[in-house]
Amino acid sequence: EPAQGIVLLAPATPMAPLVQHEVERKGLRHGRRLRVPLLALVSVVAVAVSLDLAAFSRSGKAASAAATTAWVGKNMQPELVVEQSGGLRGMALGVLFALLMMGCVPAWRAIRKARELQRPYQLQDLLHGGIADPEADLTKIITFIQDQVIVPIDERLPGRPFEYDLHSFPFVPMVLVIGNHSSGKSTFINSLLGVSTQETGVAPTDDGFTVLERWQADSTEDGPTVFGCPGNRPFRELQRFGQAFSGHFRRKRKVLPYDAIMPFGLQIVDTPGMIDLPVTGSIDRDKLTANTVRGRGYNFVDVVRWWAKRADLILLLFDPDKPGTTGETLEVLTKSLAGLDHKFMVVLNKVDQLDNSIDFARAYGTLGWALSKVIRRKDLPQIYTTYNAGFDAKAGTHHKLPLEDFAKRREEVIAEVCRAKERHFDNVVTALEETLRQVSMTAMVLGAIQAKAARRLVLTWLVGAALVAAPLGVLVWLVATGRLALPGSASDVPGVAHRSSTEAHSEDLTFMGMLGVLSAYAGLLLAVTAGCREFLQQSRRLQRTTLDDSFEEVYADFFIHNDGEDHRARWMNVKPKISSILSSIICASSLKPFPSWEMVKIDACLTKDVWHLRQLARMLRLDANGEARPSNDRAGAARKG
Repeated sequence: EPAQGIVLLAPATPMAPLVQHEVERKGLRHGRRLRVPLLALVSVVAVAVSLDLAAFSRSGKAASAAATTAWVGKNMQPELVVEQSGGLRGMALGVLFALLMMGCVPAWRAIRKARELQRPYQLQDLLHGGIADPEADLTKIITFIQDQVIVPIDERLPGRPFEYDLHSFPFVPMVLVIGNHSSGKSTFINSLLGVSTQETGVAPTDDGFTVLERWQADSTEDGPTVFGCPGNRPFRELQRFGQAFSGHFRRKRKVLPYDAIMPFGLQIVDTPGMIDLPVTGSIDRDKLTANTVRGRGYNFVDVVRWWAKRADLILLLFDPDKPGTTGETLEVLTKSLAGLDHKFMVVLNKVDQLDNSIDFARAYGTLGWALSKVIRRKDLPQIYTTYNAGFDAKAGTHHKLPLEDFAKRREEVIAEVCRAKERHFDNVVTALEETLRQVSMTAMVLGAIQAKAARRLVLTWLVGAALVAAPLGVLVWLVATGRLALPGSASDVPGVAHRSSTEAHSEDLTFMGMLGVLSAYAGLLLAVTAGCREFLQQSRRLQRTTLDDSFEEVYADFFIHNDGEDHRARWMNVKPKISSILSSIICASSLKPFPSWEMVKIDACLTKDVWHLRQLARMLRLDANGEARPSNDRAGAARKG
């Protein structure tokens, strides 16, 4: 408000990307204005070069002045002829150089422009509003970043490790409910829906994934039908898990009571209970995964990982009778939910079945101990203690445990379920940001490994070639200097008399010696080749065992002033992908390189586009809550505050 003499300073952190973008945009226009003067400057430089070439031509032609005099005759001055011919040639070379530079400058600018991030949108100041459809803009920006930044790098990686980490739109917000069998998953879902839809029981009752949604009419669809749902395009990616999965996948849309807790526009996914599968001979995690595939017919851990990355909230339920982690639970916690700590909630359900506080303490402590074995942090996630009975009734007054407190915890869990719609777009942006950072880390580490492997490959074969060529070079030198005569060389010379039998016998020995030399050389060739191959194979095996060292080398400069806990946690998720990539190829040198300008694109998206997406998600969250977006007055008040 200038009338009151108040000077408003724009905040440095959130507005810096927009200011920088505006400066770059103005600089681009200014660069276009300087295009003609730049070409004129190049032409002047070319003329100067032509003059230097002319002078060089004059000095170079001085030696041929006599021949030029004889050719032009006596009536012309030879110095003038030499100067004119040299000057013309220099001018021609200068003009050619100028034309060449004038053609190279636009080509260089086109290549540089192609390597820059050409956004089909503008990063606007969202504090002043002006966005008619934030959801459409958010979808457009995310799709552009995935197609232009992530996909080109992912396509060059064997197996495309980030193919199924990308988002497809539209997609309905979702809550994923997982847990051991008989942990109360289906009962909890039935209570949310207000109707008994899912079967419940002590024994495992559900053998597949079920998507439940509040709808205007009741319907049940099987897996292949759901894969073609236009309102959930990502569902078609589930086809890759095979017939065994699609045969046990369904969607139920239900007409719910008016007072049901479950809102419209939200999906809840009920999953099969995790159980202990028989593991034969070893408890290695790879064998556990193999047993999971054999026991269900599809990779349960990968399926849960797919749902978890797209879910807005993950509920992990445990039963107080079995608070420990089973084989599948261990795999889910360490692989499926890795890096998704911000989305899942640990729930100790059915605490009303405990008789006293001692049993409760034992169950709670056992669950905390089991989680500490798989979650390598000092601070374990909060455990919500709830129960399913009496959802609509008041807690009993004759129980030895404080069920009123447990009911409050249950209400907190229900509130988080209902809030999943609000946090949907924030989770989408968070997932995109994490994917960008993982792609950048993967490309940087693989690029360093590829460069090191290429240098090792070239050096190994150069050393091998030197070892093979050295004896051959010595042999050629001995023959060339006459210190060694090849067998039969004397008999080929005309006029040489036939030698005696003793000399013939000596020639036979020399011939046999030559055969021995050739045999030894062939053995050396085979030995060097086998040695080089064995050395390269050992180096390839060491690459997979020294991935941590490669990571430390790539981020060594970053770790000088920072312990890098965030990078090290992300590395735990990226490392298995890099290990799988290196195991699938013969040599790391065969990987396609990752130029630095692609990393610059990722950094630009992280510093500018992700911040812009956060503001769009905030606008959508305000719309979902029924709050008004900040207008110009509100924005000014916010900046003033």
